[in-house]
Amino acid sequence: MSAVAISVWTEPLAESNCYIIYEHKERHGNEVAPCVVIDPNDPAGPLSVLEQKGLRPEWILLTHEHCDHTAGLEPMRERFPDAQVMASEQCNVGMQNARLNMSRMMEVYLTFFGKSGVSYTPFVCRPADKTYSEACTLDWREHTFRFVPLPGHTAGSVGIFLDDDIFFSGDYLLPGREVILRLPGGSEKDYHEITEPFLATLPVGIHIYPGHGKDYRLAMPVDSCEGLIPV
Repeated sequence: MSAVAISVWTEPLAESNCYIIYEHKERHGNEVAPCVVIDPNDPAGPLSVLEQKGLRPEWILLTHEHCDHTAGLEPMRERFPDAQVMASEQCNVGMQNARLNMSRMMEVYLTFFGKSGVSYTPFVCRPADKTYSEACTLDWREHTFRFVPLPGHTAGSVGIFLDDDIFFSGDYLLPGREVILRLPGGSEKDYHEITEPFLATLPVGIHIYPGHGKDYRLAMPVDSCEGLIPV
């Protein structure tokens, strides 16, 4: 199995992360290498990383429907029309709705977090190419992505494993932040009954790539972390 490299683009407004995964192989000349993109969060930033590194997305994966994780989806689709988009069924519904994807209220949301005076245009995304409602896998090259629906933050939130030793957590397990459940589509009931117990099963040492903040290795069981406290 070839080792993977992971590049990150952090969007400056909401400080969300877009991850670009590619096989760490030497390339020659102007060869364009395949990759997977998780959460295209900005219309320009992730595309600049792809161009700089000579990468072409085969799959675009979403951890959830919020605009700060999907604002670059349609520009990326336009640039790479052969890329396939995969999302949970509820994420697919939410990203087609300006209220559920938060773009309609993003100016107010940013003001609440101290970024006033920002102009944010509401948008919706086209439907995903592949959707799922239960845990499933996607084989890519020599690697396997595993998707687990984790509702609570949004109805369409999921966690994405890569080869079982990497976990893209979306807006859960954010360093120094609590879990937000009060936004449109959020559910404290689903979080406590479904997502919280699952997160508690994550093994110590797994590499976490969160939707906001720096990546880290889980140093203790999740149910011992303050990050499980919802707001």
